[in-house]
Amino acid sequence: MAKEIYEIVYNIEFYEGFSYLPSAFVTTRKNGGLTYIRHRVTEDTLDNYDAAFAEIHRPLLKIVDGLQVSALEKEYNKFNTKGKRQKKIVKILENATVKKAILQHIHQKLDILLTGVVRNGFHICLDARRKDWLRDIHIKLGNRQLVPDLHFVRKADGVYYQMQLNNGEFTWRLSNRNVMVITNHPAWIIINNTLYKVADINGNMVKPFIKKDEVFIRKSFVKEYFQKFIVKIIPKANVTADGFKIMKYNSLKSSSISLTKNFMTNEYSLILKFDYGKAIFDFSDVLKQKTNLEFNTSNDIIIHQCKRNILVEKEKIDFLASKGLVDSKSKSFKLKENENESPYALIEWLTVNATELEEKGFIIEKLSIEEKKIVLNEPTLQLNLKQVNDWFDIHGVIEVGGFTIPFYSLAQYIRNYERLYPLPNGEYFVIPEEWMERYQALFQLAKIRKDAVRLGKSQFPVLKNLAFDQADEEVQEALQKDFKEIDYSTPKTLKATLRPYQMEGVKWLIHLYHNQLGACLADDMGLGKTLQTIAMLLYAKEKKAENPIGSAVQKPIEQLDMFSAYQESLKDFSPLNALIILPASLVFNWEEEIKRFAPQLSVYKHVGTKRHKKIELLQGFDVMLTTYHTALRDVEFLKEITFEYIVLDESQQIKNKDSKIFKAINQLQALHKISLSGTPIENSLSDLWSQMQFINPDLLGTYTFFKRAFIAPIERKQDEVQKERLKSLIAPYMLRRTKEAVAKDLPSLTYKIFYSEMAPQQKKLYEREKSAARNYILKNHGDKNIRFSSVILNTLTRLRQIANHPLLVDDTYNSTSGKFQDITEALAVIKKGGHKTLIFSQFVRHLKLYKEHFDKEDWKYTWLTGSNTSNERQRAIKTFQDDKSINAFLISLKAGGTGLNLTAADYVFITDPWWNPSAERQAIARAHRIGQTKNVIAIKFITKDSIEEKILKLQERKTQLAEDIIENNEKIKFSKKDLTFLLE
Repeated sequence: MAKEIYEIVYNIEFYEGFSYLPSAFVTTRKNGGLTYIRHRVTEDTLDNYDAAFAEIHRPLLKIVDGLQVSALEKEYNKFNTKGKRQKKIVKILENATVKKAILQHIHQKLDILLTGVVRNGFHICLDARRKDWLRDIHIKLGNRQLVPDLHFVRKADGVYYQMQLNNGEFTWRLSNRNVMVITNHPAWIIINNTLYKVADINGNMVKPFIKKDEVFIRKSFVKEYFQKFIVKIIPKANVTADGFKIMKYNSLKSSSISLTKNFMTNEYSLILKFDYGKAIFDFSDVLKQKTNLEFNTSNDIIIHQCKRNILVEKEKIDFLASKGLVDSKSKSFKLKENENESPYALIEWLTVNATELEEKGFIIEKLSIEEKKIVLNEPTLQLNLKQVNDWFDIHGVIEVGGFTIPFYSLAQYIRNYERLYPLPNGEYFVIPEEWMERYQALFQLAKIRKDAVRLGKSQFPVLKNLAFDQADEEVQEALQKDFKEIDYSTPKTLKATLRPYQMEGVKWLIHLYHNQLGACLADDMGLGKTLQTIAMLLYAKEKKAENPIGSAVQKPIEQLDMFSAYQESLKDFSPLNALIILPASLVFNWEEEIKRFAPQLSVYKHVGTKRHKKIELLQGFDVMLTTYHTALRDVEFLKEITFEYIVLDESQQIKNKDSKIFKAINQLQALHKISLSGTPIENSLSDLWSQMQFINPDLLGTYTFFKRAFIAPIERKQDEVQKERLKSLIAPYMLRRTKEAVAKDLPSLTYKIFYSEMAPQQKKLYEREKSAARNYILKNHGDKNIRFSSVILNTLTRLRQIANHPLLVDDTYNSTSGKFQDITEALAVIKKGGHKTLIFSQFVRHLKLYKEHFDKEDWKYTWLTGSNTSNERQRAIKTFQDDKSINAFLISLKAGGTGLNLTAADYVFITDPWWNPSAERQAIARAHRIGQTKNVIAIKFITKDSIEEKILKLQERKTQLAEDIIENNEKIKFSKKDLTFLLE
């Protein structure tokens, strides 16, 4: 069944002895035409309709609501002079003064309403009733204003005059047409069922000609009549006259340009006017000539008639077009590049072209925006740059209109995107759009210190897009320097061969090391972030040995008895003193990698209950490994050490700026910092801020600023300008390479989705649970109870578990699961082929079902969950990698999403989809990484007609975070619309 299309139809209805008043109704379309009135619509009831539909009608319905009889009674009852509140409009209208005011108000508002209806092509009817078929009483809209044509004939007994209406193509007599006058001033009339506006004329002047073609004015009343009525209309009409003295003019005296604002659209444009001495024409006037009256000393009427010189006017218009202006639909000029531009672009255009315009005879009228007078002087700017310690100072001066302004004074205006800057004489100059764009990032991040604009060292990228009249030579070189030019070769101390992209990564780290700037190495999972970091640590150790002055630590100053022999060996050795903070599951992996690639680096694992807390001792190692939670517990003494390097692995661990771990880690001191993460943005751009704040404090400003300047416009509005601005800020400090781009020799990855059907009993249970969940959640959505969010997540998780296997939620369930059957059958086939499979699930209980199945079938496997100890974890990994008889590795997401090198596997099973797809990519990267020699097949198992299928679609619909900044990540939010979709 076709969806009904709703329309709003406006109606004008005559109130006897009073005026026409508007109303508005909702109707529908059928077979391309309007049907019957459904119901009345007001501004308040608009919210029941589509947002776009509502917003376009809202300003007009506000007018309709204000012109209802009840609204008029309320508004004008205060004028009742009797001192009693009268509720009936007829009583209020008894006061002639009040009636005149009401009618003037009504006609002004109707003019706005009818203008909006015509401009937007909305539907309008006259005296519509519910029984009327609206298609039949629909009023047509005239596409042009009508201009009056007046013809005067002077005879001995008086003056005869006629009025006809001209639409630019035809001239109509009114006496032979069906005419209704809707408003008096300005005049709106209906002629033969078509609505027109009559330009610059009083509606009452039309009425006499509805029944007769000619009006006679006796000689004794001619002067009074002309002075009272004709003198007002004659300059705005086409006039012909017989028997009068006529003075003719056709020489263009001047052309003027002014700025105007459309009150309906709030858009600005330029108006061009032609001055012929006795009359001024808008360039878009329909009138080809204008007439003015003058009474001489003998009371004779002299007619001054100005006729336009179209050829000369066209030359003027063509010149403006050559300078980038176009004639807009509103009969004014706008810029060709953007017809919906703000006034500032137009003022900039006038400023740039002012001299040439004046040479061509144009007069630029005084400009103002919101009653602020604008100067047209073009500003000039001189900027100087100087580096002072760890910051940059920018000094500048602006010359405009004879005034000198310090550059830093523009800060608040550019930050807030305010284009008007006040001058000492009370006028304003428009800050050029180019300046607003070029210096926006600078002023957003910079601090004003005395007379300078100051940037931190890490905010260096902001300077690259700026031009300076003077700058320190070293700074100029740094602006152009490329890290790829660094002279670095793999040292013999590194027991590995760096791939080309890894060599580039190490050079990039070295570049930031020498500039004492932090780095976020965000390479794709499996590309060797650990190896690149170890190479950098070796380089830092060599440099520290060459120049220990200024390094974080010298050799230990206190000999501890229990380590005296070790300390004695360090007499001529300056330890690197690097701290690497990482998840507990990766401690062993890092220790092994360091021993493998850089065995000369001394390593201390600061974990467990027997960890050392003597600062002097900890400073005696090249590398100290600790976990995030241990660092949190030991922060009070760790923050007393100034480390040469602090490295965060899986740095998304500090993504929550309000967490204790984030706050603790940011208390630690280091000369250099590196963060490592394959997914620096997991849920929101706030994740990015937290990690950038660690490596380069204040690079992205305060979090409050970052939220306003970047998170809101990028995540909510997909603002491409701010997205690019953010990218340029972090680009020097974040290096991200994908496997597809740099590891072309890596075997192929095939990604598949396998859809499983639910077993009958499983389906029945799922539908029952889903129905109950939908009824409860949707009914209570919006509950401010903080536990309700947990209820939502727990309920959705329960549905996901049933989609895997009902045994995850019901121990008494005695049937099977469609997905479980499909996975076990696939594993049997893979096992026969001699392949190895990683099996990931978020739910440990789900993995136990497969574990029980493997035990029953006597299949060998390894097992890894969060409950495994570090030693058990390493044994499981080694066994799976080395033992060819083991075909399956059951891994929980929490335990195995990161830090595993499982290249023995060539199949990866994702048994349940996760809200964040980056977790799935991490899991797949356990097998598809450097060192893999076989093609990898990753299969995601989805239960059809379940929440799992909806999760896939919901992920596709969600806003991408930081696209073109880092990578594609999705954020799942449970709006009511999302929940309805998931539970439908």
